[in-house]
This record gives sequence, structure tokens and C-alpha cells, in this order.
Amino acid sequence: MGNIFSTLKDLVTGAGWKEEKAEYKRYKKRIHALPRDYQIVMNEIENYLLTFASDTNSTMAILKALTDVLGLFESNAKEGKDVLDVVGQDVGGFSDDLLHEIPVKTCMSIA
Repeated sequence: MGNIFSTLKDLVTGAGWKEEKAEYKRYKKRIHALPRDYQIVMNEIENYLLTFASDTNSTMAILKALTDVLGLFESNAKEGKDVLDVVGQDVGGFSDDLLHEIPVKTCMSIA
């Protein structure tokens, strides 16, 4: 039992945790700076992908992929492109394709 509590304490009090939280806040702030249609699609993709996170490693890999998508969205929004011209008409298909590219085990890769 002591080992579990030690691990939990390390996760909560570790310096990496604070940086990850700050990084996530910056990521969310960037999403809020996007045009509304991009925000909606980004949030849909995020919600979908995070349902497949199986552990901390897969969550971090998913967030890395989402950050890459966010960069893509930011550059295309700046150019005035419609979000559906970026992801296509099938946002779910875009999300599935992205999920299969994540290099760690997710609930999807386990199934």
C-alpha cells in the first residue's frame, strides 16, 4: 500500500506535473484564440481522442497529436481557410485516422 501512495504523491507533487498543467492551460488558451468554427471542431476532436486514453503515456501522446493539429488549425485559420477544408467533411474519420497514427497504446489499439 505504501508504494501506491508514494507513486500518487510523486505524480501530484512532481515538478513535471506543474509544467504539464501549465502547458495544457497554454494549449487551451490557443484553442480559445481560434475562430469559433475551428474551436468547435478542435474540441470535438479532443473529446473524441481523449476517450481512448488508456494511461498517462497515451494521454500525453494524444495531447501531443492534438497540439500538432492545433498548429495546423492556427496556420490555416490565419490563411482564412474553412476548417472543413482542412479536416474534410468527415471530422470523425479525420479523428480516427489521427488516433491510428498515435505511437502508443490507446484503448483503440488494445481492442
